[in-house]
Amino acid sequence: MKACPRCKSVSRHRMRRNPITKLIPGARAYACDHCNTQYTWFPFINRSFKV
Repeated sequence: MKACPRCKSVSRHRMRRNPITKLIPGARAYACDHCNTQYTWFPFINRSFKV
């Protein structure tokens, strides 16, 4: 999925995760190229959440 939770765009780039998110294995941080929203993707539930 990895789509932006705000604009649903799949155009994104990876970012560094914050310390709390690093505790969750497999979570990845992204920033949307269209609306510049920062969000985290959790693969085990296949959802993106705005940070």
